[in-house]
Amino acid sequence: MYKLPLALGEDIAKFGNLAKEYQAKKIETVQFKAFRVPMGIYEQRKDEVYMSRIRTTGGVIFPEQLLQIMDIAQKHQSDLLHITTRQEIQIQNLNLDEVEPILNELQEIGLATKGGGGNTVRNILVSSNSGISKDEVFDTTPYAMALTTKLIAEPDSYLLPRKMKIAFSSDDKQIDYAGINDLGLVAKIQNGQRGFRVYVGGGGGSKPSVGWLFSDFIPENELFVVAEALKKMFSDHGNRKNKHKARIRYIFYRLGEEETIKLIKGYYEDAKKTTPAFVLEKQAVETQPVNYTLSAAIATDTEYENWKKRYVTAQKQDGYSSILVPIVLGNLPLTDNKKVAGLKDLLQFISRFGKHTLRFTTGQNIQLRNIPAVALPELYQLIKEVVPDSSIPLLANNIVACTGADTCRLGIGLSKGLATAIRRELLRSSLNLDKLADVSIHISGCPNSCGQQLWADIGFSGKILRTNRIYPGYQVYLAAGRSDSPRLATPVGNISARDVPRFVVRLLTAYQSVQSQYTSLAAYLEKEGRVEAEKLLAEYLNVPLFEEDKNYYFDWGADTVFSIVERGAAECSAGLFDMIDLDLNFINSYKQSLETETGPQKINNLLYETVYSASRMLLITRGAEPKTVEDTFTLFIQNFIEFGFVEEKFRAAVELARKGKDVDFISRKEEIYALADAVIELYRNMDDSLQFKNVQAKVAPIKEETLVTAEKPSTEVGKKFKDLRGVACPMNFVQTKIQLSTMQSGDELEIFLDDGQPINNVPGSVRGEGHTILKQTQTGDYWQVVIKKK
Repeated sequence: MYKLPLALGEDIAKFGNLAKEYQAKKIETVQFKAFRVPMGIYEQRKDEVYMSRIRTTGGVIFPEQLLQIMDIAQKHQSDLLHITTRQEIQIQNLNLDEVEPILNELQEIGLATKGGGGNTVRNILVSSNSGISKDEVFDTTPYAMALTTKLIAEPDSYLLPRKMKIAFSSDDKQIDYAGINDLGLVAKIQNGQRGFRVYVGGGGGSKPSVGWLFSDFIPENELFVVAEALKKMFSDHGNRKNKHKARIRYIFYRLGEEETIKLIKGYYEDAKKTTPAFVLEKQAVETQPVNYTLSAAIATDTEYENWKKRYVTAQKQDGYSSILVPIVLGNLPLTDNKKVAGLKDLLQFISRFGKHTLRFTTGQNIQLRNIPAVALPELYQLIKEVVPDSSIPLLANNIVACTGADTCRLGIGLSKGLATAIRRELLRSSLNLDKLADVSIHISGCPNSCGQQLWADIGFSGKILRTNRIYPGYQVYLAAGRSDSPRLATPVGNISARDVPRFVVRLLTAYQSVQSQYTSLAAYLEKEGRVEAEKLLAEYLNVPLFEEDKNYYFDWGADTVFSIVERGAAECSAGLFDMIDLDLNFINSYKQSLETETGPQKINNLLYETVYSASRMLLITRGAEPKTVEDTFTLFIQNFIEFGFVEEKFRAAVELARKGKDVDFISRKEEIYALADAVIELYRNMDDSLQFKNVQAKVAPIKEETLVTAEKPSTEVGKKFKDLRGVACPMNFVQTKIQLSTMQSGDELEIFLDDGQPINNVPGSVRGEGHTILKQTQTGDYWQVVIKKK
């Protein structure tokens, strides 16, 4: 039996006091946010709706605890529990005043949210089958429990530059998530001694990487030592100025592998002198003898046999089985009374077989374990009450998707809607899905890696694409390697959200026609499958204009046209940079095509498109929004050439493009290349405030204005004003950001924003960049917002 550290009573009380202060003032202070996030309390997409993220190391939770979580959630008006890809569970859709009592009630049942978010050590992963697998080296669960207990209790664990993720693997031939976490620990026995092969610096998100091998073996008694050494090194050398480059892998990128490993080893040797040795305590027996007989004779049928074949696995403990209960997209709705009652019946049933009968998986499912084989018929009847489709082919029930733009403030795409669409397309296809049971499909709603798209056979990450207007799209990744030689999935191209389900089925159909020639889908995708995927993506490249087919401009599950306003309410800049990167990628792809293209007309078109993308790429940073193609070139000349950001010599090429694509661009090829390079270099020299370093503009691009209020102007020094009524997102945020860049720390900027999405988006984005909202008051049909620059 293990014990996890809890959120201390004083922490909960402090959270409650800060929450009350926020509710009274309606302005979230930096202090409140800085405190609530490490407590595992997150604001969802809709303002003032929160989720509570409960830490469950290795996905371990007792049946009675999950029963009590359901009761707590219902008592406090939550309508949804959600299982995450880090083996946690969230209570979602909470009012803020419900959170403090929830924290106290969770503490009473041995659970806590502390450490569920923020710049700290996050929930530690463990192989789902650890302790019951016939192939494991040894059970790593108790090691993860002990490491959690140590790290979460240490104050300096909450003062890191960014989050630190840890994962254990019990199988040395299938290292799984240990290959892509900041600290990966793979079970190993050397000369009869237990220990770990250690990887460091792995991670998804921006500039992802598998972990670097730190040591082929450390003895188990040095578990605390290696974790403490890496944490201290990260604290001392992580990037505290730029949160987007504040993960351990960026230290590798900055110093190189050799120097970084050498640096960590120095901390490792120091930690040996001060860190206590790990000692494995005696563990509870995994299975307990239970006298069980069927309450009544239960007939079995083909459906039962299919379920047993697809979802039941024999454990290494004779006579016991583990069972995967598919929880589609990790969601456990609390509004369906029949399913809620069914889940409670299921939990009460498995509790008969002991505490160690339940875990959450990284696939967002529930794994039952230590269930006597004789109990399977009755168990199946109970599972059907919770998951009516519990016997369909595993692949259809095992698609992983993060929460996406439904609730996440970073989300771009509705990843759960896409997962549902893929599932539907798979089930109505002619594929033999049982032969694809080991295939993994993962989806993230943004370039971050909460959906683990880089760790799948087929992965997708949400991004903004566009024709004459933006539409929801995805970056496609293929062929991750999760064995003893870890390899991230490779990006192969973009595709509209609308076309993803058809793409998946067509790619799997091509694989199934040659499946006997390959050991796995990943092996196929490394070879001829990569070519097949790129061919399919090329077919989906040309998306119809909005006027031709509006369906492409609606995300899966959405009833409104896709808009950046609806994505990333507190992260306007995420979509902003995604739009810039889109044109950057276009330019690079055009250049690559020009290296081999021989047709004069195609060459001419590619050069025109290069000028177009170069002209459009940075317009958003000036708050310029073209309505037509011709506007793009005009605004580029006005905002970049005439201001001196781009040299005057490029004006002729841009003006030529403004006339249309049916003119001679081939004779200007070198000039066009130079224009594209100049714009890219400008982007590389752009700082976080959207200002271009080392560039002397002819005139200031932003007109400074004196602060006024709705009542009267102010003559105070250090205050400015910007009227952004009528300016849509993200342009209102861009213009706010640019205005702030001209001001000194501590200066105040007052802006006017329209009601609705502008007021919902801009203040949150401003706070996210470290500035303080001093005032937020509605005046008629608009809002006055006063910002203090950080």
